[in-house]
Amino acid sequence: MSSFSRLAPFIREYIYAQQWTELRGIQEAAVTAVLDGDEHLLIAAPTASGKTEAAFFPVLSCLSQNPSPSVGLLYIGPLKALINDQFERLTRLLSQGDIPVRRWHGDVAHHEKKRLLEQPGGILQITPESLEAILLEHPENIHALFHGLAFVIVDEVHAFMGSQRGDQLLCQLMRIGELAGCTPRRIGLSATLGDYQEALDWLALGSGKKTTLIREEYTKKRIKIALDYFSNSPSATTDYYQALYDQCHDRKCIIFTNTRQQAEETIAALRVRAQQRHEGDIFHVHHGSISRALRLEAETELKEQEGPTVTAATLTLELGLDIGKLDRIIQIGAPVSVASFVQRLGRAGRHTGVAEIYFTALEHDAAGRIPWTLLCTIAVIQLYLEEKWIETAPVQPFPYSLLLHQTLSILASLGEQHPPDLARQVLSLPPFTAIPLEDYQELLHLLMEKGYIEKTPESTLILGLKAEPLVNHYSFYAVFSDEAEYRVIYGGTELGTVNFLPADGSSLALAGRYWQVEAVDRRRKKILVYPTQRGGKKAWRGSGANLHPRIIHRIRRVLAEDTDYPYLSESARTRLHTARLHTRGIGLIDEGCAGEHPARFHFSYDDEGGIVLVPWLGSRGMRTLLTIMQHQVHKERLSIRSLCQDNYRIRIVSKLPLSLFRTELYHIIAGIASAESLLDQDTLPFTDKYDHLLPPRLLAKQYAAHQLDVEEVKAGIGVGTCI
Repeated sequence: MSSFSRLAPFIREYIYAQQWTELRGIQEAAVTAVLDGDEHLLIAAPTASGKTEAAFFPVLSCLSQNPSPSVGLLYIGPLKALINDQFERLTRLLSQGDIPVRRWHGDVAHHEKKRLLEQPGGILQITPESLEAILLEHPENIHALFHGLAFVIVDEVHAFMGSQRGDQLLCQLMRIGELAGCTPRRIGLSATLGDYQEALDWLALGSGKKTTLIREEYTKKRIKIALDYFSNSPSATTDYYQALYDQCHDRKCIIFTNTRQQAEETIAALRVRAQQRHEGDIFHVHHGSISRALRLEAETELKEQEGPTVTAATLTLELGLDIGKLDRIIQIGAPVSVASFVQRLGRAGRHTGVAEIYFTALEHDAAGRIPWTLLCTIAVIQLYLEEKWIETAPVQPFPYSLLLHQTLSILASLGEQHPPDLARQVLSLPPFTAIPLEDYQELLHLLMEKGYIEKTPESTLILGLKAEPLVNHYSFYAVFSDEAEYRVIYGGTELGTVNFLPADGSSLALAGRYWQVEAVDRRRKKILVYPTQRGGKKAWRGSGANLHPRIIHRIRRVLAEDTDYPYLSESARTRLHTARLHTRGIGLIDEGCAGEHPARFHFSYDDEGGIVLVPWLGSRGMRTLLTIMQHQVHKERLSIRSLCQDNYRIRIVSKLPLSLFRTELYHIIAGIASAESLLDQDTLPFTDKYDHLLPPRLLAKQYAAHQLDVEEVKAGIGVGTCI
């Protein structure tokens, strides 16, 4: 029997209506795997390869033949926009099928959510944050909602793996399974995976089942890459924006940026050029701080506009939202990762078979400076073109911030618990299996001391008075840190939000325009503005990159080799040539290592007598090295007066001569026993949402395991041969 004939009649009718002549390979394989097996399923295939249909066609056929007495399919998406997009696709698919589909997120009306609680069934599309809200606010409905749950589809699996959101989702699935008595099959979808086995294992965590892989190779789409370079001077900046305008003004494009501020500044500058040329305003901005109405406007233009339209976006348009036929992707600056590059590249070429991506680098070009943005961009491109390498998910064995969150969530949801029962429930959740019982007891003890948990006369644990306002606020649903945001208002219309408080009379960039601050209402967190032509201050505080060591090592190889990459513009090729000559001239590249591996640290003096250290480390290694040098004992031993750094270099002012400084630093590094030994528990930075509530010892243990890498630093000093 063919796979097509095994699908539900309404799905076959849908396929006929789409004028598809056959099922794709991954769809054929998925039908067999879902209908004939009971394992979890990972569908890994390029964007626009039909993997969404590969999951939904057989699952909906199962639900059509065997209707669930509750929600039968739980679809987890990382973004509300993606859920809304899939909702429209499912609604069309199910127009002739008797399976209801509902959404649950912050923009969904209350009466729609109430209808689901009263009449559970069909498909529920939801984010992890909204699923947390259901577990907290409607624990009495969990069994009715999910006791017949047969399938869970996790879209964009790579966006969840190695993150606290992904760990939160695994906790939620286990909690639902225990409360509702269901054992749903999990189906993961992704176009961007570096390690398939890692994803297979992640999807199965806590379930006791194995995961089957269905994979389509990435061979059908051709890639057309161009990389341009501009020095950051007034004249070059003008040329930069003009070149950018020429690349996009007559096309349908997404311009990806690494920060919200960069997206704003780019669109504001492109609008100025359109006005100067008396051309139409086709420009939009799309990021998390833009109002929902403006985001929807940008999405609609991308989907429905036949002519040119340009949207500058951060990762909000990186995931699987259907944005129609794009002519080109533009990337400003270096991608933050190879995974991000691959994901963004996948947005283009869906219908032509040729994915066009234009990179542009604008950076300071003074004599003696190294063009790190240009080099990093080349490194990311080459790692994918040569090796198809993509980062794996970071290992986070001690997520104590999430442990605290889930403890409070379970107590709020289920009520009083005996300590052993609470420990069993929480520590059996997949993210916490490496956490020893004594660590959890230490956390509970501190939470009781601070009033977040209370002990009853019967020696059970309940939610404390201090925790109630925390848990009852909507911000508790999310496990990622939320910044204080201020709404920006013009003429009664909300433009978006910013995460800092500007001074009266200053200006800022938002929604692709510049705005003058008229008044600030701190209590209501409102900023009143009016239009201006003046450049704006930065509207958001951002975090630095988190570069994998492989990218740093490939940068070094870019400098060491003589390859002429065909996608470079003349300006980029010239700048790379001068950078190679400069770095070889100062001995930054050790030819004995041939650029293949991390070199020994490179030390030199700058013009002001400061020591410049290029350690060739990834972000975790760089963070570790800084921690080593900032440790009070080490700082005194190295006679350090000041330190400053970027993603690639550290500048040190020390009383020691360079040769002695290097010798002392190497001795210190070689003698480090563990990352935790470097940390001052009283001055640790908070990296996760509830770090401020953790016991100092657990905070240090979490930070050392998740943020530092002593072994990378030790390897970087070149112990033995060239490593």
